[in-house]
Parts: sequence; C-alpha cells; structure tokens
Amino acid sequence: MEMQFDKTRTVCFSGHRDIPEAERFLLQKKIKKAVYNAYENGYRFFICGGARGLDTLAALEVIRLRKTFGDIKLAIAVPCLSQADRWPEKDRNLYQTILRQADEKIILSDFYYSGCMQSRNRFMVDSSSLCICYMTRFKGGTWYTVKYAIQCGLLLQNLAMPDGTVMKESPWKFTYIYPSAQKNVSIARLFHFHHQMFRKMNISGLCCMKQK
Repeated sequence: MEMQFDKTRTVCFSGHRDIPEAERFLLQKKIKKAVYNAYENGYRFFICGGARGLDTLAALEVIRLRKTFGDIKLAIAVPCLSQADRWPEKDRNLYQTILRQADEKIILSDFYYSGCMQSRNRFMVDSSSLCICYMTRFKGGTWYTVKYAIQCGLLLQNLAMPDGTVMKESPWKFTYIYPSAQKNVSIARLFHFHHQMFRKMNISGLCCMKQK
C-alpha cells in the first residue's frame, strides 16, 4: 500500500554528499535532535533522496527513531534505478539496506536522464512543509533544493548553523541559511521573502528570514 503523505506533517532532507569525516559525529547528533524535534512538532513522514552523505545519515536516524516511535514513516525518493550503480560496494550495500527498511520506495524514473536528480529534489520539496538541510555553500544540488524550498515557502532548518545561533523562541518560525562566508553576521530579517530578492542580495554572512 502506498503511503498517503500529509504535506503539513512531512519533512524532506537535502544536504551535501561530501561531508568531512571530522564533522560526521556532530552532524549525526544534530540530525538526531532535528528529527526528534520534528516529531515533537507533529511531523510523521520523512522523505530522503537516497544519496550518500546527509541523505544516508538522515535515513538511518529516522529508521532508528522509528524503533521508539512506531508511527514514523520513511520514504526514499529514488531518482532513477541506477542511482547507486557506480558507488563503492560499501555504499551500495548500505543503500540497499536503507531501501529494504524504508516504508516506501518511490521510483521516479526507471532510467537515468539529465535532470532526474533535480526532479527528485523538486518532488521531495513539493511533498513537504519542512526541509532539514545541511548547506555550507551556494552551489550544487543542495543549494538548488534550498532555493526551491524557499520559493515554495517551506520552513527550513540548516544543520550547518553553528550551535547557539538558533532562536530559542521557536525554531519552526524561522529560516536559517549559513553560507560559506568570512563573517558570521545577521544581514537580513525579512517578514516576506521572495526568491527573486534572494538572488539580488549581496550575501556575506548569516541570513535569518521569518516565514509567514
């Protein structure tokens, strides 16, 4: 039976594949906290793209938390059946393990085609109201997905943010973007945010943008 997604209770993940080994332990702790907080705030459905890096760490954490909270559901949005064909054997085996333990596999294309990864990312955003990301630079698939999530009005939580910068009032009311920058300063607090405006901004530090 196919999962019936309630967009208001669905989380998608997006993040870099190349996570430095020195950052993995702390990132895993942040993912665990973020997934638990999402659950506490009513989220029950979690969609991962099945890629290496953040996607894999997030999927494994959802699977672990599901042992405690049985109503959590994990879906893997597979961009094409050959996604893992060229991965190292260890990564392919872990990928297959995650697929077997997922509540649903969503095969978006039988074959690879140019743009299939972006189509997968848009599908995940379109199915969600919260995006938990790990973004440290303004390029690549994660940046593409975060831009689209902003355009679609999703809440965003960036796990690349330094500890202590998340507002204690309510982390679900705010969007945080931490670019690769020399200075960590707040440059914008916008009540109404538009993708076109974001492209024109001269970003040099931390953006904090409140959603509607």
